[in-house]
Amino acid sequence: MVRMGLEVEGLKPFLARVSKLPKTAQAELRERAQDIADDEARRLSAAGRSDDKQSQAVAQFIKSRRDRVPYVQAGGNKKTGVSGGAKAGELFFGAEFGGQSSKRFEDTTKTVTGRTGKQRTVRTGSRFVGKKNTTAQFRPHLGRTGYWFWPQLRRDQERMFSRWEEAVASIEREWGMG
Repeated sequence: MVRMGLEVEGLKPFLARVSKLPKTAQAELRERAQDIADDEARRLSAAGRSDDKQSQAVAQFIKSRRDRVPYVQAGGNKKTGVSGGAKAGELFFGAEFGGQSSKRFEDTTKTVTGRTGKQRTVRTGSRFVGKKNTTAQFRPHLGRTGYWFWPQLRRDQERMFSRWEEAVASIEREWGMG
């Protein structure tokens, strides 16, 4: 399961202040954050549904969660319906980041003797030992870039943050915090 949210400097002190507000103000903040997260979950799900079959299988398991900040969750323990019986959380990372690593390396080591006479093995590097396709059921690995989920989230980050910032400012004005 993948969980993500906005990372905001000064969030913990702000949430501590919010926790001192009446329950209705806290509920209002949760509602507004939920609206933002609902919108983003729909956008992320649409991005997955417009991608390959594995992404389409995982896209239905993207949902928002209720919290004081926008909160989106992807994956989970439910079966996706793809062959092999993969669960959404297992399939998510391959669908998003790819696989098909074709280079295989092995650690190179040497045995050294310490001052006390005790021997130990030390890693000295790695060497290429050949090619072997692994996780061939996925597209080529993209590193941290991602195919659909993270690129969409990066595109929407500023929009999400500004909506959340507006919601917070409105609640602060309404409840006399700001």
